[in-house]
Amino acid sequence: MMGPIVLKKSLASNASTRRLVIASPFLILLIWLILQNLAYVRAGLFNPNFTVIFSCYEFNLIHLPQLFFLLGIVYAMLLLYLKRHRIYLSILSIGLVSLAISLIGFRHYITEIEPKKLVVKQVAQYSKKITHPLRIVHFSDIQSAGVGSYEAKIFKTIQGLEPDLVLYTGDFLQLPRTVDFNTEWEKLLTLFKTLKPRFGIFAVYGDTELQLYSKPRSEINPIQLLSSRSESFTFEGGDLSLYGLSLYNSKNPLWAMRGIESWILNESKDSFKIIIGHAPDYAMALKDSPVDLCLAGHTHGGQVRLPFIGPLVIDSDVPKSWASGYNKIGLPYLNVSAGAGSNRYNGLPALRFNCPTELTVIDILPDEI
Repeated sequence: MMGPIVLKKSLASNASTRRLVIASPFLILLIWLILQNLAYVRAGLFNPNFTVIFSCYEFNLIHLPQLFFLLGIVYAMLLLYLKRHRIYLSILSIGLVSLAISLIGFRHYITEIEPKKLVVKQVAQYSKKITHPLRIVHFSDIQSAGVGSYEAKIFKTIQGLEPDLVLYTGDFLQLPRTVDFNTEWEKLLTLFKTLKPRFGIFAVYGDTELQLYSKPRSEINPIQLLSSRSESFTFEGGDLSLYGLSLYNSKNPLWAMRGIESWILNESKDSFKIIIGHAPDYAMALKDSPVDLCLAGHTHGGQVRLPFIGPLVIDSDVPKSWASGYNKIGLPYLNVSAGAGSNRYNGLPALRFNCPTELTVIDILPDEI
């Protein structure tokens, strides 16, 4: 009882002072919120440092709603002792509890709803090199923390798209340390085996599958991993050549060009040429190269995209306008997948805002002009 009585006596001054005293816990919390987030920025939030990102997520979307809710309850209890200030206290209490509920709802949306939306984007590319349509499905960065119903949804969706060719640009699994890679890889590979594209499934290595480098081809089929090597085939619409980059070369344009230039010289000028690499950085060196289509992932589209600002973090040196989607970058076109999954580094939950997971259908069509 002494606490509220003392507080009553301290509020005997003018109205403005009384309101300031009442609001001081909230103001202190607000100042702490600003300072803590500035500290996250200085510690590498946008570099990106994923440990810092995880801490920022926990503070703003787990601990902060709890603090807002508790402070709202405290203000509600003070209504019993400070009846002269009931309107002001009611506003603070309802506002804080509403803010806590909103943050909890926002956390649910960005971790449970948007990461599982899985939109299908469709683009058409016309070429004089092709006389018959070819349907490609490009996807990337499943980065599953445990293969389950969502991953099954990805592959069921791809089956319905009936692709001629499936191209995957790396990052298959990103598992917690307690989860066995081989077990989850078998589950994911079983899903890949449900796909039956006419011309196969081709992929490159990403950042998260070190264990795949040591696996024999029999434990990777039907996926054909291209790392600094190419594959070509002829179909009723023409000739097509694929070149897959190593992880290192996809992030280093000058090194990538050594292999790419040699590949171009050895291929017919009339073949439709596609390069696949995990990171899109390699495409910065291809402006004047006779390549038809470049594919990449890695950026996840930023995962968090603010209106009028765009992605906050893309972990790449490409322009932010290239961080996701289909763009003409000179002679070639570049499609960067925003990812079928989300970054799960060190237990980070799937986080997406204004950047849903996606698959891309690219229809290569004859240019009749």
